[in-house]
Amino acid sequence: MCTVTWIPDGKGGAILTSNRDEAPHRSAVRVEKRPMAGGERLLFPVDEGAGGTWICVSDRMRAVCLLNGAKRRHRHRPPYRRSRGLVVLDAFEFPDFDAFVRQVDLKGIEPFTMVLAEGGRASVLWWNGRAKDIEAVPGHKPAIWASSTLYPYPVRQRRRRWFRQFLTEHPGPGMEEILDFHLTDNGDRVHGLVINREERVKTVSVTSAWLGAGTGLWQHHDLVRDQIHQYDLGA
Repeated sequence: MCTVTWIPDGKGGAILTSNRDEAPHRSAVRVEKRPMAGGERLLFPVDEGAGGTWICVSDRMRAVCLLNGAKRRHRHRPPYRRSRGLVVLDAFEFPDFDAFVRQVDLKGIEPFTMVLAEGGRASVLWWNGRAKDIEAVPGHKPAIWASSTLYPYPVRQRRRRWFRQFLTEHPGPGMEEILDFHLTDNGDRVHGLVINREERVKTVSVTSAWLGAGTGLWQHHDLVRDQIHQYDLGA
């Protein structure tokens, strides 16, 4: 939910990876497989609060990943009409993500950043509480995002530098190398990629999905319970 990377694999696919920084009691206790009316099957860790999620992938190699906050930090002003984690699942109710972005009603939803991936391409939807902003991610270009609610702009810039250095040292990285990147604290337990802010907010999980051409792989690392869940997508 709080740090996300997108790395094309050079073969028409890409790897989408997300760190979730949350209060430890908000860690997912289960992974759900959910069939959709059109035959698509979803896979996602469940946020037990509202039953939503921060990252969901499907056997059709579609994925949605959520970060709290838009481009700038906002004031938390509840009550909100609907959980952002449920909006992630709502995206799969549409025939494609372009239709979702055009048609979804976000009034009353707390600001967010959402990475939407399908067909080997990705786009980013920002919702600031008043208006949508959508941007395509260049198909060949790796990208990194971090939550504006937890990380001020200079810290987000520092993450971009870490990411560029990682890509310099690991050109064309696979899922293992990307997970290693996401699982390091960079010597900073407050603003590193893996954080622990006096047990109030910490990195509770790291989830990665390789979305290939008709096939893929999904790994969920539960750092609270020291468990790894792995599934083949499209199987």
